[in-house]
Amino acid sequence: MQNDDDDESAGGGIEVTKTVSSQQSDPKGGEAGTGTGTRRAQAKGMAMDWLTAAWDETVFLTTTKEGLIGDYDYAYLLTPDIPPFNRKYKGRSQPFFGVDDRIPLLLTLLLGIQHALAMIGGAVSPPLLIAGASGANLTPDEVSYLVSASLILSGVFSFFQIVRFRIFNTGLWIGTGMLSVVGESFAVVPIAQGFMAGEYAAGRCPTSDEGQKLPCPKAYGQLLGTVSLVMLFQVAMSLIKPRYLRKIFPKLVSGMVLMCIGAGLVASGMKSWAGGSGPCMMRPKDGFFALCPDIDAPNPLPWGHPKFLGLGFLVYVTILIVEIWGSPLIRNGSVAIGLCIGALVGGLTGYIDSSTITSAPKGTFLWTHTFPLGLNGSLVLPLIACCLTTLVSCLGDVVATAEVSRLDVDGLGIDARVQGGLTADGVWSVLAPLATTTPTVLFAQNVGVIALTGCASRRAGYACCVFMILAGVASRFGAAIVALPPSVIGGMTTFLFTSIVVSGISILSKCRWTSRDRFIATAALVFGISDLVVPDWPRYLFPDGGSVGVEGLKDGLALIVGTSYCIVALVGVLLNAVIPQDRGAEDILPQTEGADGAKAD
Repeated sequence: MQNDDDDESAGGGIEVTKTVSSQQSDPKGGEAGTGTGTRRAQAKGMAMDWLTAAWDETVFLTTTKEGLIGDYDYAYLLTPDIPPFNRKYKGRSQPFFGVDDRIPLLLTLLLGIQHALAMIGGAVSPPLLIAGASGANLTPDEVSYLVSASLILSGVFSFFQIVRFRIFNTGLWIGTGMLSVVGESFAVVPIAQGFMAGEYAAGRCPTSDEGQKLPCPKAYGQLLGTVSLVMLFQVAMSLIKPRYLRKIFPKLVSGMVLMCIGAGLVASGMKSWAGGSGPCMMRPKDGFFALCPDIDAPNPLPWGHPKFLGLGFLVYVTILIVEIWGSPLIRNGSVAIGLCIGALVGGLTGYIDSSTITSAPKGTFLWTHTFPLGLNGSLVLPLIACCLTTLVSCLGDVVATAEVSRLDVDGLGIDARVQGGLTADGVWSVLAPLATTTPTVLFAQNVGVIALTGCASRRAGYACCVFMILAGVASRFGAAIVALPPSVIGGMTTFLFTSIVVSGISILSKCRWTSRDRFIATAALVFGISDLVVPDWPRYLFPDGGSVGVEGLKDGLALIVGTSYCIVALVGVLLNAVIPQDRGAEDILPQTEGADGAKAD
């Protein structure tokens, strides 16, 4: 296992030896070797060394067999897991490539595509939910742009997360220096949806005479501005030593939070699976939303129609088939492949209006659409809870990435990588709203890709970043995502969101489950589960009236109480701090015995 306790590199796959010439001081008092001219010469020499090394590496990768393809068994990546094709690879271990190892150009591109496929489904889902019919109801052009912006920022921020560099004149880092990828956080989605629903209910977002929700860019801008401000708190929290963060937010609380985030999002996914999350869910007898997603959509049908359910089920079944029998190269892209198959069938059966795709510009970039930034006090407290959640999630993902990358997770080096990853997540979350998207967080999908392929080389990560940026710049890709029928998107997102629930269950399975743990879980989930099954119960919790400041405070408290994972995090953290750790330690749940009499793990 690689030990990185003494790792001082700022990242990158090309190493350049730094030589600093020293000179004796002039006895007459003149400067020797410390003047501006000497420093410039040293900097120029280092730059030339770097350019020379980069040129040599480029020549090696593009003109030699070892650099182009190497001796990697590419058939392994392309062989489906179906007998007898997979017989050759049963029990066979592939070569492992470490974080800074040189890998062939072809393998770099293939694994970069694989990481990008594993990310795309998660990267495009938050903007669809926050800006779409279940959020700010922005125009299709704006939603398409936000999908593209999400992909571009995922690539850019992932690049700097992978590179890693030291903050000037400090012992602090930005980035993990590992193959870590970044995407928009799912934790902010329930908060954003609850906030948007409140804005429409209070009349601060426009609606038509028929009750149709109209685009509300003002509320979306307030979300962006408040997120950018509050995420400075996350940057400050990232400087706390990881062991203290684990004490504040133990596995018990983080597991419950993930379960509630996923369960709340599953509701949005399933509504889309059945036809849409707008007013058509009520199945009115007439009007613009008599059919889903509306009467002007191609091939509209009533909400819950078997054809809608069948389209979503096709995506679901495709994901299962690829995961069970697919080759290693495509297995981690099962969600993206399921989306493609659903899109293909949806297009052939008349559920996609191709004119919205062909009319989209050929290319786009950040800030081609902008939104008026603002602040909303009701979002502050819920977003602070979101900061804590993403911090702990990021901490676990950094350690998991280090483990599968075969780096030392017990020494001082891992603390530096965790601090760099947490700080980078906070900085990106401050900057992302200024580039029109919601906060970002480390994705866990790439951990499975590294474990499956045995490649932790950052070069594959750089290739992934390039592919993500290209997918975002190609604006018709984003337009195609937005043009998909809601049932196809719902089939994909419901699967993704359920995986978040399973991640929470996995974390909870590692708890000791003393009577103390069971009490804290019960007390926290009282409100968490209530929010999920009866979401309107806190609607009349606070009386109407009061000053603008009081109204904002009441809205913020109502948003915390009404957002499942926020109230679970608040109650869980408070009880964990108040109840002594040793209480109930002797009352650990007994292990169950299996049929053969052995105790289960």
